[in-house]
Amino acid sequence: MSMVTLFRIVYFCAALFSIASGALVITSLFIPDRAPQSLQFLIISLVVSTIFLGGGALLLGLQGQVARIATIARGLEAETARSLGKHVNRLLAYLLVGGTFLCALLGVMAYAILARIDQGFAVFS
Repeated sequence: MSMVTLFRIVYFCAALFSIASGALVITSLFIPDRAPQSLQFLIISLVVSTIFLGGGALLLGLQGQVARIATIARGLEAETARSLGKHVNRLLAYLLVGGTFLCALLGVMAYAILARIDQGFAVFS
């Protein structure tokens, strides 16, 4: 499996966790008899959901653009491709390490949100 494929998989999973977290925060507002009645909690929930959804969209865009850059670098002339290839591989390695940590963090957050909903409460209440 190439580094680009692994990078795309990790960032796609992180984007899915982020989008799922945003959707779950919004969904938690519709729990009968447990939804927050205060406007403050509604606003906080919507802001946090927007951040999660925006982060997911950003991660999806990032993985697509970096994969395109790697593909373009691979298709250049031999000397240029070799010179640029080292830098692209190093960039992919750094982003892969950070993305793996981010994916794990977002997975834990999604699990915590699900646990809070399973208790019958809105995420922010």
